[in-house]
Amino acid sequence: MDYRPRVKWNYKFDWTDKHLSRQETEPLRFKYDELGAAALTKLQDISAQNKGRKVAHGDHSKPDLYTLLRDSHKTDPVLSKFWDELHSVPVWVDWEQIARGQKFFYRYAAANITGFALQGFVGENSASPGPVEVLVRTGGFSTKVLLHRLMETFQWLLQVTSEISAIQPHGEGHASTIRVRLLHASVRQRIMKLVRSHPEYFNVEKYGVPVNTLDSIHSITVFCCSPMWLQLPKLGIVPRQEEVDDYIALFRYIAYLLATPTEYFETSEKAKAVMESMFWHEVEPTPTSKVVGYNFVKCLEDLPPMNISKGFIEAGSRWFNGDELCDAVDVGRPGWYHYVPVVGLRWAVMTLAFLQRTIPPLDRFMVGYFRDSLYRAIILSKSGLSKPSIFDFKYVPQPGKITEKEDLPSQRKDDGSKRLGRPAERFLWVVFLIGCGFTAATVGLSVKLAIVGLETFQTLQG
Repeated sequence: MDYRPRVKWNYKFDWTDKHLSRQETEPLRFKYDELGAAALTKLQDISAQNKGRKVAHGDHSKPDLYTLLRDSHKTDPVLSKFWDELHSVPVWVDWEQIARGQKFFYRYAAANITGFALQGFVGENSASPGPVEVLVRTGGFSTKVLLHRLMETFQWLLQVTSEISAIQPHGEGHASTIRVRLLHASVRQRIMKLVRSHPEYFNVEKYGVPVNTLDSIHSITVFCCSPMWLQLPKLGIVPRQEEVDDYIALFRYIAYLLATPTEYFETSEKAKAVMESMFWHEVEPTPTSKVVGYNFVKCLEDLPPMNISKGFIEAGSRWFNGDELCDAVDVGRPGWYHYVPVVGLRWAVMTLAFLQRTIPPLDRFMVGYFRDSLYRAIILSKSGLSKPSIFDFKYVPQPGKITEKEDLPSQRKDDGSKRLGRPAERFLWVVFLIGCGFTAATVGLSVKLAIVGLETFQTLQG
C-alpha cells in the first residue's frame, strides 16, 4: 500500500493503514440491509391484506410503514427481529455523550448548515456517482420538489439532535430514522424490480445495489465527519477533540439504526480515515452530478427570506470545495464581489464560536435558541413543512423517469421579500467591513506599540 500524502479535490491527507483500499470498499457496493428489505416485504403483505378488509368497509386510509410495524411486529418473526434489533441499545452507547453530540450541531448551527449545503451537498453528494444515480431516478431532485425534499432531510437531522429522548427508543428522531430505513428499502426494491424488466434503467454492475452499504457508510461520513475536517475548518472553526468524539458517537448510533456497519465509527481516528477513503474512492463527478448541482443552485437562488444570490452560492461552493471540483460539476465562476459576503460569513460564525466557547451562558442560550427556532421554522411553520413528514415513498422511480436540468416551474410568489434585496448578503458585507476595520486598527496599534517599544529600547541603550 502506498502511504505517501495524497491530494484529492483540494483536500490533502496522509494515507495510513486505517484507510480502506478499493479492494475493501468495492464488495460493500453489493451488500445491503437484508433484514430491512425482508421487513418491508412483510409490511407490504400486511398492508395489502388490511387494505382489502378496509375497502370492503369503505375505509381507504393507509397507515405509514412505521405505524404498521409498531402495531404488527408481534405477529411475525421477521418483524419481531427487526423491531427488537432497532429497540435494543448497543452496550457501547453512552447517552450522556450522545446528548453532548446533539448540542454540537446547534452550537455551530450556522456553520453546520452552510457547510452541509455547500460542501456536503455540492461537494460530495452531487459528485458521488452511486447515490446520485439513485436520486435522479426518484424524481426527488426535480426543482418542483427539491426544496421540500431538502427540508425533509433537515427535519430528520433536527429530530435526531433535538433532545436525548428523541433519539432513544420510541422517540421522535428514533421513529423517523426507522422510517428513513424503510424508505431506503422501498427505493432499493422498486429500482431492482425495474432493473429486472428494464436492465438499462440502472447499471447495477457499475453502481452496485441501490442504497447499498457503501453508500450508507459514505452518507454517515458526510453527516458526522465532513463538518469536522472538511467544513468547519474552512470557516475558521476547529472543533475540540471532545466535540469530535461526541458527534461521531451520535452518528455511530444512528448508523446502527440504519443498518450501517458501526465499526468504522468506533473512534474519531477511524471515522476520519473512513471519510478520507470515501472521498478518495467515491467522489468522482459525472454528467449526472452537473444536473443535481444545477438544480440545487436553482432551488436555493433567491429563496425567501434570505434571497441569497446565485453568485453567493457559487462563491461559497468554491470556498469549500476548491475550483477543480466545482469546475467538474459546472458550478459557475462568480466575480470577487460575491466572495466578500462569504468572508463576512466566515468572520461572523468564527466570532460567534469564540464567544460561545468563552461565555458558557451564551453558549447555552444559543444552543437552545437554534434548537427551538430551527424546529419551528423547518417543521412547524407554513413556509416550512407545516407538520412533521412521515417519509412516505412519494418519489417513485419509473421507467424513463430521470431528472434533468430544470429551471423553477414558475416564479416564486412575491411576498415582498424580493423588494428588500438581499438582506443576508448586505449584512455579511457589513461584517466584512467591520472585520477589515478591526484588523486594520489591530495592525495599526501593534505597529505603534512596536515603534514605541523600539524607541524606548533605544533611549535606554543611549
